[in-house]
Amino acid sequence: MKRNIFNTLSALIVALLCALCFNYAVSAADKTAAKDPLRGIPFSDPKKIFKMSDEWIKAPIKYESWAKGADIAVALDQQIYPALLPLIREYEKQNGLKIAVEEGTCGIAAGAVSKKTVDISGMCCPPGEVDRLPGLKYLNLGIGSLAILVNKDNPVENISTADLRNIFRGKVDKWSQLKTDKKAQDIEIKPIIRLHCKNRPGHWCLLLGSEDLFSPRAMDVGSIADMLAQVASVKGAVGYETLWMVDHHNKNSVLKALSIDGYSPYDNSALISGKYNIYRTFNITAWNAPNLINEKAAKLVDYIMKNLERIDKSYYIVPATELRKAGWKFDGNELVGEPN
Repeated sequence: MKRNIFNTLSALIVALLCALCFNYAVSAADKTAAKDPLRGIPFSDPKKIFKMSDEWIKAPIKYESWAKGADIAVALDQQIYPALLPLIREYEKQNGLKIAVEEGTCGIAAGAVSKKTVDISGMCCPPGEVDRLPGLKYLNLGIGSLAILVNKDNPVENISTADLRNIFRGKVDKWSQLKTDKKAQDIEIKPIIRLHCKNRPGHWCLLLGSEDLFSPRAMDVGSIADMLAQVASVKGAVGYETLWMVDHHNKNSVLKALSIDGYSPYDNSALISGKYNIYRTFNITAWNAPNLINEKAAKLVDYIMKNLERIDKSYYIVPATELRKAGWKFDGNELVGEPN
């Protein structure tokens, strides 16, 4: 009898310890989600490599026609392209090389890597699980604020995170319903959204973690230009985009960026500290599999990473060097975690 009681107590203790260990592991992994359940994850797990066929793994890099005869082929997202082009051309001239550079979208850049047609690619999103290909590594250039945008005639200057999410979830439908320091207009709020790169973390997911959380009344547009044009022209509209894209498209200065909880998207110290926490992540890729390494391309990547501080400040990219100093987490040169 005593032995049975002892065995039962032992089993209960073991079960309790296992449960505690499990709960600790889950709470550690979901710490961010527990703090902010509406916010999506900022990064994917760098250890989860997407499985590809042996045929794909053995295949070499094969340039497309636009890179024919080049020493290095590069495909970059539309914001990374102009930001990095001066450094690339500088390196090209210094080393007597021919570097072909294609401007596109995150989808085009990711597609070029999956087709193995480039040595280097660049995206304005963190990689999703399907982007983590065998023999490929990611290197972070930096981050940039994703600004919340309204028409310049809208008197609102600052908005709380809670109000912002209620707007995009469709729970607040008039500007006058917000608790602001200025009297807001009694007009309908019209959220404009662009749900790009749905299989990747970060970007708009840091506002609301799933497309299902956005209001069915929100207008979903397909391009950056459409986003900015709609916010500029539709009375009561609100949207989001990077500050460089705003400068690039907002020639008539009809848009303005709101502060969130008192923090401006132009305030790099707020962005670096994590107080302004809606942002884009700018990355480039390089091959590290022996059969895919182009030594000239590898040296170009090193050159870019050593010169991040020289990227023109007009692109609003806070360099990875600053993020390291502030306690952001890196796996090699890939940004994988926010500061505590």
